[in-house]
Amino acid sequence: MAEVAAPTQPEAAPADAPTVKEVAAAFPELEIVQVIGRGGMGIVFKVRQPRIERFAALKILPPHLAAQPDFAQRFIREARALARLGHPNIVGVYDFGEAGGFYYLLMEYIDGVNLREALRAERFTPEQALSVVPKKRHNYSILPHATAQRIRSASARLRVAR
Repeated sequence: MAEVAAPTQPEAAPADAPTVKEVAAAFPELEIVQVIGRGGMGIVFKVRQPRIERFAALKILPPHLAAQPDFAQRFIREARALARLGHPNIVGVYDFGEAGGFYYLLMEYIDGVNLREALRAERFTPEQALSVVPKKRHNYSILPHATAQRIRSASARLRVAR
């Protein structure tokens, strides 16, 4: 199973994705550690909050999304809904907003493999993939919980029990 935990190749970032230097300038209270994910919905950085000695994940959304007229309202509405969710299998949202021209989500950092990319790269056998899925019935209660909060966003990150 050790080969499954190897980092996966990140997807291409959007053409207007910010550089590490730009992100560091927009978020002086954070230490940018590394890029941990990229895709059509932005770029995710592992960051450190030095004042509270905590790691977090900072998702920066691409500027072309911010240019859409209803984007800011939709983003704020979805970020608030995600922040209200409290479930052991949903990554927590610490903060969200706009800084330095970037819309962002500051989220709980979970160290581990990106399951979707590992599956896409065929690093799992079907048996290995099933071994990371929680077996207890209460762990599947995430969907009714999220639905009750009216979450219909792909932004909801799921934790995988190890």
